[in-house]
Amino acid sequence: MSELEELVSFLDNSRPEVRSTAAEIVSGLTATPEGIEKLKSLQRPLVTKLFRSVGLGGDASRKCLVALVNLSQDPTLADLMLELNVVNRVMEFIREGSSPHVDLLTSILANVTISEGGSRHMLQIGQGNMEGLHMAVLLKKFVVGGITLGPGESDPFEHVASVLTNVTRLKEGRQLLLQPGRGLLAALVSQLQSWNALRRLGASGAIKNCIMSAEDDGTMDAVLDDKSLLPHILRPINGQEPKEKEDSVRECMAEAVLVLAGTERGRDALWEAGAPEALRKGYEDEQHPGVCVAMERTAEIFLSNSTIDSGMSAPVMGASAAARQEHEARKVAVEIEEVKE
Repeated sequence: MSELEELVSFLDNSRPEVRSTAAEIVSGLTATPEGIEKLKSLQRPLVTKLFRSVGLGGDASRKCLVALVNLSQDPTLADLMLELNVVNRVMEFIREGSSPHVDLLTSILANVTISEGGSRHMLQIGQGNMEGLHMAVLLKKFVVGGITLGPGESDPFEHVASVLTNVTRLKEGRQLLLQPGRGLLAALVSQLQSWNALRRLGASGAIKNCIMSAEDDGTMDAVLDDKSLLPHILRPINGQEPKEKEDSVRECMAEAVLVLAGTERGRDALWEAGAPEALRKGYEDEQHPGVCVAMERTAEIFLSNSTIDSGMSAPVMGASAAARQEHEARKVAVEIEEVKE
């Protein structure tokens, strides 16, 4: 038996101090690409024993989870973990509350769901009545944490935000969030005002994914029926204090608004939510190129469609309202052009 094999064999030793020492050495190795490559020769027994040690608890448990988080960043090892039923194992720990290290457990889920296969495992696609059960558990804990935790408090479920971004790349994930009557999208949108940047980043990515595909998925009604959603979506890009510091959050929301503006019903909803004025104010201080481009394109859509959408529908809106709407669209576009110059 080689030294490495002997080290791995100690991970599930009956003596806690032996497990802890072995776990510390292994977690140290997984902290570098070179160390991970070295461990790959024993990848299957390594992953199996790491999970077994987590279940045994004690001081070794967190060290083993750190190692698993590091290993799950490698696509090959993430696929192996999926083969070894990692999603169900992690969710069992979370459901039972048998591990205090929820932050690391959800980090593993965030890493393995980067792949489409991992997201399908997370969504339990093809498992009949079990479909979506794991995500329902995570969503509930994620939303409750967002309500009950204050600034600076430990947020064990913050990495669920990344899981949401990952699974909503699939239609099944988007449909889960947009199920009628469950209010999941509204709960997610509320996280755009979270003090936790990870929550805002993940929520914005998931919301963008849902909106970008809403036309193709046939879920635009689910996005727009709740009138409270658009003010939340506009909030990160309207320039109001406190301003959103994360470029990715602003870019996701600007691109989502751009997609909505490209549809007739989306434009109507954006007008009602005061989007032209919000975009005008937000653009004044915006520095990020991607956000600026999305805002400029949205303003152009408002301008080019203001007469078509409303001016030609006098019986519905009336000439004065149509003229006012066109004036507002031109005002936004002109002011954006002035800032660009």
